[in-house]
Amino acid sequence: MEKVTTTVKLKEKVVVVTGGSSGIGHQIVRDLIKEGAIVSILSRNKDIMDAVISKEPQNKVYGFECDITNITQVENAFNKIKNRLGNIYGLVNNAGINPSRNNILNTSINDWTKTLNVNLTGSFNCSKAAVPQMLKNRAGSIVNISSIAGITAIEDRTAYMASKWGLLGLSSSLAIDFSGKNIRVNSICPGYVKTPLTSKYLDRLSKQRKESLIKSHLLGRLGKPEDISKAVIFLLSEDASWVTGAIIPVDGGYSLGKIN
Repeated sequence: MEKVTTTVKLKEKVVVVTGGSSGIGHQIVRDLIKEGAIVSILSRNKDIMDAVISKEPQNKVYGFECDITNITQVENAFNKIKNRLGNIYGLVNNAGINPSRNNILNTSINDWTKTLNVNLTGSFNCSKAAVPQMLKNRAGSIVNISSIAGITAIEDRTAYMASKWGLLGLSSSLAIDFSGKNIRVNSICPGYVKTPLTSKYLDRLSKQRKESLIKSHLLGRLGKPEDISKAVIFLLSEDASWVTGAIIPVDGGYSLGKIN
């Protein structure tokens, strides 16, 4: 019988993950470590970030305190990563917020600005800092975590939807502009995933509304962080060497609509 060998997919690749201290981002970090990557987490909350890092293998994950909405802080963080670990190969723009579940009449300008600053401008800032290092590597992969709210209409999500649709536009722009430089850029659109953040929202729903939401996913369950992380690993790795500009729903069929 032929011996089957397995290899890690991202051995010694330097990968940056924003919002890597909790939820989907934390799972992405853990799975990247398993695949041999050297991971850098960007987070505004140093205490939480340090607590996460302390539970992971030494010399496999590093933390950099950074507000991704501040371009100067981002540039400084990416320079520190380069000086300490080498040029970046991968970037996962995962950090996101959703402070306003309202229509435009009830969306404050503060919530609008805050949402776009984190979800869209933050991804712009990190991509702008990462691409020059990828160009020096002559290779790179960016994965942007959008949402089903970026490809379907969801009631009372004015600011969030605008940010996530905009993120898909940013992804497409990067993909076409740097396709000739061996830099791939793709987007994942998660459905409802069980995380500490979404749990707070789900806990406020009635039993009937929660059951209806679950049934809206054709596969009959909410997502797990691992469902999204596995897709991220694929897109970062050479397994996806002929994939760029893709918008991939990882949503249990939510974006197709319930078939009765």
